Amino acid sequence: MINIFRVKELKYDFILSVIIGALSLIIIYCFGLYFIFKNLSQTLEEILTVSVTLAGFLITSLTILFVFPENARIKFIKKHSTYKYIFDAFMLSIILFILIAVLCFVFKIVTPDVPSYLLSVLIILLTWAMVSLFRCLWLLKRLIEVFFHKSEGGSK
Repeated sequence: MINIFRVKELKYDFILSVIIGALSLIIIYCFGLYFIFKNLSQTLEEILTVSVTLAGFLITSLTILFVFPENARIKFIKKHSTYKYIFDAFMLSIILFILIAVLCFVFKIVTPDVPSYLLSVLIILLTWAMVSLFRCLWLLKRLIEVFFHKSEGGSK
């Protein structure tokens, strides 16, 4: 079971996402930008496609991480107690994108005119998924840097 509040970074990502999503919604409602909901409702198919594609990318990335060739640095990282949180971060992102895809599919099939409060939830989920995606990309970048880091003598 993924507990996002167990990992400081994932907890901060969630809080940041809710703040950004809430600010976006406040701007939409305060400035009467309701056309954003209409545009969002009209692009549910594209959001579904992108969400499934990004979930697939994350699954592939996670698979690559687990079969990463081992050197001394990677072995050290895999033995570290925080290594399992990398898996949690990726799983959270995958779950968010799959949830978004399912919601878009249901919205598209069930209701021709999606209520704005449901689209508001979708906006917050999209924000959280994007922040989570950036966290996963950052983790992937860091692991690749560790793997390819050369010592001062020039050897791996």
